[in-house]
Amino acid sequence: MKKYKQTVVPEVSMGEWEKLSVYESRQKIFDYYSTHYKGVRSVINLHLGICVEFNQRGARKSSFGTAIYPKKKCLVEILDKMIENAEYTNWGERKPTDPTDVIGYLNFKVKVLIDKKVEFVHLVIQVTNGGKFHYVQEINRW
Repeated sequence: MKKYKQTVVPEVSMGEWEKLSVYESRQKIFDYYSTHYKGVRSVINLHLGICVEFNQRGARKSSFGTAIYPKKKCLVEILDKMIENAEYTNWGERKPTDPTDVIGYLNFKVKVLIDKKVEFVHLVIQVTNGGKFHYVQEINRW
């Protein structure tokens, strides 16, 4: 695997996201993802050179399947830039509860600026039969 160092740091502001309730945030994340990414976009990750697609599973998992942290809400606005510039960290095995088409998971880390403060985000890309890569979720640890 080639050596990779993230050179572009995506930037976003919490702005209006801070004022939203958890329910409103979940709905807005789902709507933003569905409008801007799902079915119409794919992104090439610079580290591995893989084409990551956006699908309904990713929309549901990001908005309704995980905890909503204050800083996590706004990340949907720069999701494509995060995936493009993320650095691969390791492989994750599939779980028995995963759909049968899932082979495993690629884990990535990416540095982002949220309101001018550096944060690190863990991204999960699902690998499915047929060599497809799908964004699943971002996991923030703060």
